[in-house]
Amino acid sequence: MKKGILFGLFVSLAAVVSVRAEDAGKTVYQQKCVMCHGKDGKGNAALSKVFKVDPSAMDLTSKSVQIKKDEDLNGATSKGKGKMPAFAGKLSAKEIAGVTGYVRTLAKAKPAAPEKSVPAPTAPATK
Repeated sequence: MKKGILFGLFVSLAAVVSVRAEDAGKTVYQQKCVMCHGKDGKGNAALSKVFKVDPSAMDLTSKSVQIKKDEDLNGATSKGKGKMPAFAGKLSAKEIAGVTGYVRTLAKAKPAAPEKSVPAPTAPATK
């Protein structure tokens, strides 16, 4: 019985820590990444023209980014990649890992379903 309670407590604590790390990653993302990668992670098309890069290079929700290992994404953030600056020395390893965790959630975010329009009722034709 005690083992079950301890396990449940451990799982709950791990979930809280994970949510806090994700929140911290979101905060850093909003401060350092949103300008180029956009609030939704799909990239800033106007800025891609300024940097003369393919807009897909800025899309963090793409399958090509999401299939990468966390270590690879952390490394790209730390060392920089292409026109993206390096953040080593500017962000801690913990902050970079938090951003990677947050980037994972961007791909899972679903856009709101469009509202269905309901045709207005019409009066029956009179003869």
